[in-house]
Amino acid sequence: MRGRLTAALDERALELALQAIAVDGRARAVNIAPASLVDSGFASRMRAQLLAAPRAARLTWLEVPESAASEHFELVAELGRQLRPTGARLGLEHAGERLARLDRLFELGLDYVKLDASVTHGVGTDAVRAGFVRGLAVMLHSLSLQVIAEGVAEEADAAALWQCGLDGQTGPWVSALQAEGSATGD
Repeated sequence: MRGRLTAALDERALELALQAIAVDGRARAVNIAPASLVDSGFASRMRAQLLAAPRAARLTWLEVPESAASEHFELVAELGRQLRPTGARLGLEHAGERLARLDRLFELGLDYVKLDASVTHGVGTDAVRAGFVRGLAVMLHSLSLQVIAEGVAEEADAAALWQCGLDGQTGPWVSALQAEGSATGD
């Protein structure tokens, strides 16, 4: 019963995101709970929603946690197969320690991977950590995946992450920069 409620909430979140995108044309990300994946009709219902709003679907990013890919690999792969024709992007969030154990990562149909802050924090002052992140970026890029850092809080880390070859960053430091740019009219 709980899984069905979670799936219904995730479907509603997608509905609201698609509506908001239709209004302002700005991309939205929707987090998918692992419990939703267990609902046998979930992936097809998500696909139907996205196909009904093709313009908004192209600006929709759907994210599943790394733990879901580890514990429900086939279900995440099915979600990827269902979503591919819609134009929506599928990503893995909070990725870190289990990433190296997903030996069939390419089968998930992902577009991007968000590295957890626990992996990237301190990369600006720790050469070993920077080397690890750089290696992850190279491996993920070889699978044609974008690599994004989550939770970037320090300017030194942000600079180092760009040097490691990451494609994007999120977190307090990025938000502060955006707010600063908005305040100055940039």
